[in-house]
Amino acid sequence: MKSTLATLFTGAALALSLTGCALSPQQIEVKPTAEVQPANRGNNQPVQVIAVDSRDSKAFGSRGGVYKDTSLVQPANDLRPAIAETVRQGLQTLGYNAFNPGDEATTLEVRLEKLEYIPEEGSVVNEVTLNLELVAEARRGDTTHVGTYKSSVEHDLPFTPSAARNQEMVNDILSRSIERMLNDQEMQAFLAGNDNP
Repeated sequence: MKSTLATLFTGAALALSLTGCALSPQQIEVKPTAEVQPANRGNNQPVQVIAVDSRDSKAFGSRGGVYKDTSLVQPANDLRPAIAETVRQGLQTLGYNAFNPGDEATTLEVRLEKLEYIPEEGSVVNEVTLNLELVAEARRGDTTHVGTYKSSVEHDLPFTPSAARNQEMVNDILSRSIERMLNDQEMQAFLAGNDNP
């Protein structure tokens, strides 16, 4: 009887350990923020902001684990308006007219080319790497100015990250990249009207 109970207990423990390695998919709210110091660098120059999601897949990546093909980390919302709104607010804080720009405005297209979520190999995930590439293309007449902003962050975690933690990590790397774009001196000069920043 003891042998049977021991076998049942071992089997149950094994089943629990296996199910513990199966990670469920997650949807996270993408809502970047950009902290910039208020300034009148734009002299009220109008800027029309357009956000584009150029990634091949909606998912950022897999959480890993046993069923990594289905344990995806995906956005719960459309990234384009979320990015555009953050860029507009940042530009407005810097003295540009980004909310009522009009037809003659400089166009700023902000493209999310890459946002990768890469877990460590294995059934237990305690390390995640995020890679991001943001491209900003400003156009005024026949003149164009392009800035590329790349980031890579490795997170060592005590536990496999929850949806809230993944949301925080994704929003953080995106926010920091938008801030770098907004603080790019050459991009600021071009948006303010200088064709040769």
